[in-house]
Amino acid sequence: MIDRRLFITAGSAALGAALATPAPARAATTVTTQIQWIKDVQSAGWWIADSNGYFRDAGIDSNVLAGGPGVANIESIVAAGRADIGIDQLERVIDANNQGEDFVIFAAIYQHNPVAMMSLPAHPIHTAKDLVGKRLGLQEGAKIYIDAILRVNHLPLTYTEVVVGFDPEPLVEGACDAYLCFVTNQPLMLEARHVPVVVATFDELGYSSYTDCLFCTRDYLTKNRDTVVRYVRALQHGWATNAQNPLVAAHLTTTVYGAALGLDEAHEIALNRAQIPLMESALTRAHGRMWIDTQRVAGPIYTTLRATGRTNLPPVDRLIDMSILRDAARQP
Repeated sequence: MIDRRLFITAGSAALGAALATPAPARAATTVTTQIQWIKDVQSAGWWIADSNGYFRDAGIDSNVLAGGPGVANIESIVAAGRADIGIDQLERVIDANNQGEDFVIFAAIYQHNPVAMMSLPAHPIHTAKDLVGKRLGLQEGAKIYIDAILRVNHLPLTYTEVVVGFDPEPLVEGACDAYLCFVTNQPLMLEARHVPVVVATFDELGYSSYTDCLFCTRDYLTKNRDTVVRYVRALQHGWATNAQNPLVAAHLTTTVYGAALGLDEAHEIALNRAQIPLMESALTRAHGRMWIDTQRVAGPIYTTLRATGRTNLPPVDRLIDMSILRDAARQP
């Protein structure tokens, strides 16, 4: 899968309370996490869990490695031991395992796919059928996903590919009828310019997936299982706190964790607000954040992956270890 409004100033008293760090509860074990993108607010759960002491209370010293365009394949980094835990799309972990790795997925941050097709109100894209015959602005490598959407909807693979970058200007200029975007990025850019857009998420178009999956080697999980459980519990707490006040993580991002990046705090707030609903579902409300429905994986998600041409899909109970989330839920 391809990698990625309103500004309100938090009151100093509330912000200070949110950033308070409790005293350490136990000796810390370092856990290094390789994220997909730069250190922006997309990693808000880590920033809150670190700043508020949730990791420290769990005996975790969290070390987060920035991703981005210049970073090598995340699976290779984890396999080489340069990171203990990686964040990537479910299908990429499957691909790595089919190439000889032995990774285990144990949590998923996004319950809903953040990738979408964005169009203008004059020629809106609402359903997969609306894609047929259109000029679609796609980044390199994205064609496979559009083809899969059309296949799972039993539609002809009839459209014109317009190669674009990560700037949505081709849509505004009329070079394409729809533009592949992240709901946490390009729509916010155009809304800030007062350009109205129509967004149809991949979930709405029929491409079901979990994204931002947490994975590690099976060997690491076997040797460090208790550490991973405590790490997951602290990260869940971080994401839950972030959902209560999206402003705090945006401020932490621009002033601490991503301070060197020159990020705009208003944009980080907007991004954070846009991503929070993607992390929530009936299952996360019932069982806790980052939950995975293995029946959904075995059913519609695997159906979608087969439509991309992937035929060697592993048994779900081999790929995903749900015991980590279950044990994290039992922790105080």
